[in-house]
Amino acid sequence: MNKYPLIRFVLILIAGIAVESLLKLDLNINLIIFLISFLFLSLFLLFYKNQNRLPRDLLICVYLFSFGALYLSYYNRNAIHYPFPEPKYSNARVEGVINRIELKKEGRINLQLYAKRIFVKDKMYTGDYSFYCSVYDENNKTEKLFYDLSIGNRLELNGNLQRPRDERNPGEFDYEKYLNGKGIAALLSVYNADSVKILSREKSAVKNLIFEIRKIIDEKIERLHNKTTAALLRGLILADRGLIDYQINDYFINAGVVHVLSVSGLHVGYIVIIFIVLFSRFGIYTRFILTAAGLIIYMILTGSDAPVFRSTVMAIILLVAPLTGRDYNSFNTLSFAALIILMINPNDLFNPSFQLSFSAILSLILLYPPLKAFIDSFNFKSKIIYWFLIFCVSSIAAQLGTLPFTLTYFHRLSVTSLAANMLVIPLSGAIVALGIFTVLAGSVSFWIGSLFASANEAMTYFLYWFVKMLGKGGYSNISIRQFTFYDAVVFYLALLFIFMILKKELQLRIKILSLAFMLIASSLLMRLDDYKILPDNTFSLMAIDVGQGDSFLIRFPDGKTALIDAGNKTPYFDNGEKIIIPLLDRLGIDTLDYGFISHVDADHYKGFESIIKAKRVVQIFKPHPDTASAADKECEKFLRENNYIPAYYSRRIISVGSARIYVLNDTINDYFGEANSNDLSGYLKIVYGYNSFLFTGDGGVSAEKNYARKYESFLKSDLLKTAHHGSRSGTSELFLDKVNPEIAVISAGIGNKFKHPSRQILERLAERKIKIIRTDEQGALLFYSNGYKIEQSDWRKIESRINF
Repeated sequence: MNKYPLIRFVLILIAGIAVESLLKLDLNINLIIFLISFLFLSLFLLFYKNQNRLPRDLLICVYLFSFGALYLSYYNRNAIHYPFPEPKYSNARVEGVINRIELKKEGRINLQLYAKRIFVKDKMYTGDYSFYCSVYDENNKTEKLFYDLSIGNRLELNGNLQRPRDERNPGEFDYEKYLNGKGIAALLSVYNADSVKILSREKSAVKNLIFEIRKIIDEKIERLHNKTTAALLRGLILADRGLIDYQINDYFINAGVVHVLSVSGLHVGYIVIIFIVLFSRFGIYTRFILTAAGLIIYMILTGSDAPVFRSTVMAIILLVAPLTGRDYNSFNTLSFAALIILMINPNDLFNPSFQLSFSAILSLILLYPPLKAFIDSFNFKSKIIYWFLIFCVSSIAAQLGTLPFTLTYFHRLSVTSLAANMLVIPLSGAIVALGIFTVLAGSVSFWIGSLFASANEAMTYFLYWFVKMLGKGGYSNISIRQFTFYDAVVFYLALLFIFMILKKELQLRIKILSLAFMLIASSLLMRLDDYKILPDNTFSLMAIDVGQGDSFLIRFPDGKTALIDAGNKTPYFDNGEKIIIPLLDRLGIDTLDYGFISHVDADHYKGFESIIKAKRVVQIFKPHPDTASAADKECEKFLRENNYIPAYYSRRIISVGSARIYVLNDTINDYFGEANSNDLSGYLKIVYGYNSFLFTGDGGVSAEKNYARKYESFLKSDLLKTAHHGSRSGTSELFLDKVNPEIAVISAGIGNKFKHPSRQILERLAERKIKIIRTDEQGALLFYSNGYKIEQSDWRKIESRINF
């Protein structure tokens, strides 16, 4: 490592940043530690510079470590956070300047706004707030507005202002943290293009020029290609993956090739080759200047994310090395790129793209030479076999380095990735190169551009078919539900051991035995800290935060599972697809044994559609069909089309190991006065040992009166799922007298338009000293029962252990 001093310095700096992110020491404390380390280092260099090098090296390490911690603390001294007292405001009026506009999407415009004045509830806030704004309307209106906007314009917008969603359920993406890291404090949703007024047409010359170039390239791509290919090329060339289908993206993750969808070194390499070919007739210095300028422009056009920045820096240094008579050094070049990125923003260290990009390249630099030497030792005569194996070891080397981050972020270990990468990497590179050439040719002749575009469409179709074939669930990947910091340390120590073994002059048999021993030992060590959010042999209940809706996940002591309701599905957000299925994957639940639709209101049943399509539930229970309800007809049709025959609610007992589910109503024979879907909700009482849980859907007062009369003391339960999200239409005095719960759980959306839960219901529960626990305040709620006592557990503490 003496040849690579920069990487040592950068690694120590990274360690300081990482430790400070965990400890979060006060800025003044970090400053004192840094000044003390600087003082000791200065004194040592002044008086003992010719003495033992070890104390000097240790002092340098402490100095760099403390500098990393201080720099992160200083950078985050004015951390971005949501600045308003309430989490959501309707009819907010915002004035500000456009800082960024994303490429157009059908029926939507996304832009970043520096807000100067905000008017909410007759109160004005002034300052510099960065908002992420989405404007929704008919496509022709949003398209007209899109072409009318420029970066630097001052706007007035009227819409809904809200706090970004944080991690509300286990394993859920923390959108608030992500946006805060990008300097964005709040979200603004505008549902009418006419609610956007341009107050000033001032422009930011440089930013707007970049935006206009991106817009022109995107228009060329869209004009020449079909939607599928255009979406892929927008992602590969312009680093905007927003139009790539969610399912397609999932196939790429399963196949272990999602990295090709991000602009990275692969794409920069193709850009370098294109520029070198284009500028081949120029002199060497001119060619270098033009190529370097082209790379920098490309980096700016794609947003300068960590992988592109890293690749661009390394490519420019590689090109300039021969001109200066210096040797190219991968370690120092990689370290230099990392240092620049971290000096611009130390929080990029925690960005997945930074981690995946740098770990892949570092692993390649470290592992590829010994692995190649290992292949060379066999002296293969066949060039095809030799280069096939060389490609395999290079792919393995890169994937080994990124594996801990892949498992942390995607929770999947792809078993088809090696085969997939062999075709996907060259094919995606060819698509990028042909896409760029198509745009250039299409600028001269639409007919010529269309010919090349047709070829690219064929290659895209084949790419998607191949990735789908290797990325289908079941055989493409192994689900890794839990991968901790401890596991990552064990993994990298094992990788270091493998590196050292490969470098040693040992017999092949000893190398193989040593590697096998290390693999077995590390896999066993990684199991030492395994633990579950829903433990075995315990009754677990989780109120899933699905916003304004209901969803309750139950794991019985015998391992069977049930889901009561699944939240809503809208054109903008599907709770089943985006919340519940990822949660099931996170918790290791492949298939639900029971799915209960309390009643056919969208905020209770619509989320089940994605779960049913994915065949993630065995049996569905629901109210008897209501022939007068269009929603119920649609639900019944959907179930039939997906080969589900529902069981209808009727008074019965379902035994699940040592637990019992009591279905309390018959939704065809029970009558509660004026019929409505809320009162026909399935009422379920679950009993485990001496503990009981009562679920009431959206049942109203008339239904409660009948249950109170019919079941009397049997309604007594320890935990009550408060009816209709805490609406005053239910949870009557009479019903509470019969149930007499210790805990009342309310599932409601933050700042919902219905103003649930009702103040009247909250007061009624509080008067009875019933403990009120709400999803809109705490996110997902987790309860355990041993049959004698119900305890609430903080799943975030469990998650922090897993993530740490």
